[in-house]
Amino acid sequence: MKKICLLLFTTILAVNVAYAQSEWVNYKICDKLSVKLPAQPTRLNENGVYIKDKDSTVYIVAMVDFFKIEGIDSVKMGTQAPTPEFANNLKTGMLGQMQGTTMGDVNIGKWKAYTSYSMAGTNASNKLKFYCFMVFIGSNVYSLMVWAPESHNTKQKEAYFSSLVLN
Repeated sequence: MKKICLLLFTTILAVNVAYAQSEWVNYKICDKLSVKLPAQPTRLNENGVYIKDKDSTVYIVAMVDFFKIEGIDSVKMGTQAPTPEFANNLKTGMLGQMQGTTMGDVNIGKWKAYTSYSMAGTNASNKLKFYCFMVFIGSNVYSLMVWAPESHNTKQKEAYFSSLVLN
């Protein structure tokens, strides 16, 4: 689980570049999913991309294959992902990678018949808010994350999360 969290959140630590944009663009995550981002993202590693908006909001898209990392196939994922135990273990691993961040409960739900998680938190020392939406498809978890200044309006975050579509 630590490896998965590390892969998901190394993207957060490496974000330092600012971009300006005027229109959101469609980004194809994989053959199955697409999402809209403020501009074309920059690749951070094999698992993620990001964009830092002109208002200092960071949008991150990450995908981790649990089978490659933990040996959890799609059948096992289908039974584990909807459980509070799995969700809380993932949250604990995430918090271990995001020093100084506190997070509320993981809300387990459904997105297009797939298990999804949503969570929010803060990093008081950096005056940032954190939001995450995850979808489990097969053995993969697809994560949309936002780091925003405390004063930031959440309207764009909602537009970002709701722009996720099946291809």
